[in-house]
Amino acid sequence: MSYMIMLVIEDEQQLSEILDAWDNLHVEDVTFVESTCLHHRPMRRRHIPMRFMFENLSGAQKVCSLTLFSIVPDEATVQVCLTATESVVGNLDEAEGAMLVAWPLPIVKGAPKHHASETR
Repeated sequence: MSYMIMLVIEDEQQLSEILDAWDNLHVEDVTFVESTCLHHRPMRRRHIPMRFMFENLSGAQKVCSLTLFSIVPDEATVQVCLTATESVVGNLDEAEGAMLVAWPLPIVKGAPKHHASETR
């Protein structure tokens, strides 16, 4: 059964090293997005209309982390990705600003070719 891995890291300097480590394990289909932590959300301030407005009205939030997603063929691959990740960020039970979670995917459709045999 395929698994989804989600890794959240706050130190974007670690991204390349983690991607290289996963690539060495043949985990090549990784999607990553910039993410915002709840404690970094902007404070709600009352907007006072003015004739000329120069402030940012978009409500954009500060990016504080990167979230990586990858579908892997089995739990064994999750374990080796965990080991490879910890070789970069340290023990995740003790690391500040990093977290890896994984869960089984009973249905995967349209997966990369190396996962297709696992989902049929």
